[in-house]
Amino acid sequence: MSLIIVLAQASSQGSQNGAALAFSYIFYIFFIALLALSFFPGVQQKTQIMFLSRDVEQKLQMIENYLKDSKSITEKLLKEKGFPDPKAFLDRVIDRFVIDPVSIEPTDIINRMKLLMRSNEDTVREMIMSANPNLDPMTRSQIEISAEVVNALNLIFKVIRHYLIMAKKLNSIMIMYQLQMVAPIYVKYAEAYSKAQKVFLQGIPIGDGLGPLVASKFLMKSSQKFTVSKDTIAGTLEFEGRKLVVVKAEGPMATVGTPGEGVQNVIEREGGKVSRIITVDAALKLEGEETGTIAEGMGVAMGDPGPEKIAIERVAVKYGIPIDAVIVKMSMEEAITEMRKEVYQAADKVIDYVKRIILERTKPGSTVVLVGVGNTAGIAQ
Repeated sequence: MSLIIVLAQASSQGSQNGAALAFSYIFYIFFIALLALSFFPGVQQKTQIMFLSRDVEQKLQMIENYLKDSKSITEKLLKEKGFPDPKAFLDRVIDRFVIDPVSIEPTDIINRMKLLMRSNEDTVREMIMSANPNLDPMTRSQIEISAEVVNALNLIFKVIRHYLIMAKKLNSIMIMYQLQMVAPIYVKYAEAYSKAQKVFLQGIPIGDGLGPLVASKFLMKSSQKFTVSKDTIAGTLEFEGRKLVVVKAEGPMATVGTPGEGVQNVIEREGGKVSRIITVDAALKLEGEETGTIAEGMGVAMGDPGPEKIAIERVAVKYGIPIDAVIVKMSMEEAITEMRKEVYQAADKVIDYVKRIILERTKPGSTVVLVGVGNTAGIAQ
């Protein structure tokens, strides 16, 4: 009996040794094959491209999933709001674009840019209202934002896919390396846009609403409010012997309004007799900076392509009015998703900053214009 056990153990040990030996042979063969391939750069490059492309394809799939989810949410919203053919409407707006005006001849480029941007906004709004004329302003703004999100996600997806296919066609490892480096960044952008859409549909204030929130806190004390430009409202109040005119986008719809034109109209209405312009806005932070950090400077605090920002600069130059800027720092995701506690708490601190600027830099009897820049979703006046 003991002899049988010994023989069985020997047989088992021999099998293990044989398996180990076979594995060693396979490993050596694989190593030699890799060594041989290293002498053929073309093969080596194709192998690298294959592994790199798999990584990029995974990121592209994530972006596509965000796009599909966003399209599904938008189609559901359109169907609930009585659109006869949600898919057809979405197909029209998903690839909409605005061509930049000719810049080689910069004369009057701002007015041309303003015309194109306003015309695009008006066209999309008309498309929405023609599909359902009975929509309230809040719902209309939600559909506009959803269409913008789908449009942005679609563009990100198509651009990444374009360079992925091009890198494969050209067998270019350099393009693939660059694509692998930037793809994770665009995945984060896509994720932020996807989250933002859900927040906008709930009518929740976002981080970028910091400026309008500050303005709204001042406007609560104003008994006189009036429209100054498209989707933009203003109100007047007295502060420490000064006349304070507060401008913000008209809420609680999801819109940034036209603050540049609004400020220009307010100052012209005051006959140019304005001592100071103060702009308040959210600003993107650098990695390592804390959310809710406040900074103060000079100039127009506004993330605008040009037309609104330059309108304030031009009227300020015309009448020699200094422009102060107060910003609250946050990440891109924090700016377009629900307002964080740190940002909300910063609003009261910004109010103190604004009051100190007014007291230190203006005299009693003067007029000051305060502009709360940003998306006023969920923030009324």
